[in-house]
Amino acid sequence: MAKAKFDIKTEATRGLYAGAGVADLAVETVREYVAKGQTRFAGVQKDIAGFDYSPEALRKQVNARVESLSKEAKARRAAAEARVAGLRKEATTRVSENADTATDAYGDLVKRGESLVSRIRRQEATKATTRSAKTTSSKAKTTSTQAKKTAKKSTTAAKRTAKKSPAKSSAKATATAAKSTASNAAKATSDGASKVGN
Repeated sequence: MAKAKFDIKTEATRGLYAGAGVADLAVETVREYVAKGQTRFAGVQKDIAGFDYSPEALRKQVNARVESLSKEAKARRAAAEARVAGLRKEATTRVSENADTATDAYGDLVKRGESLVSRIRRQEATKATTRSAKTTSSKAKTTSTQAKKTAKKSTTAAKRTAKKSPAKSSAKATATAAKSTASNAAKATSDGASKVGN
């Protein structure tokens, strides 16, 4: 089963848009109820014109109308609250799903990176670079040790031998090993670059 492409920017903004949509729907619902209430109130005003104006008759008619409107308003409010709660739950679910998708995408990227590094470490050019670097390091230590020994000798004879000293030949061997390491590193880099995206 092919996985759908995941655009984290798009998915992250979807949750924000859902929250804005919930707020917009709530405002729209309240406006509708206010408009309906005003329409009903206008109807009540028209009905008042036909009322019996005796105090007892007026009280009965007003109480009946108020009770009717109150029940209707409560029912509509409950419906609006249920709708808003449903939208919030849906938005929360989507945000949770987006977080799970982002976590899965991150895990997939980690596995892909580990695989790439493993392939690069196994390639022959990388192994050759590692071996060359160890040889160069060893030769550099030898050169340093021999140079220190030669420097300690302070007689004239030591100065003559310094021109043909082991430190000089060791330094040359170190330079040669360093060149080999650099060459192997360049090849390992080139080979590693070819593995990226595979």
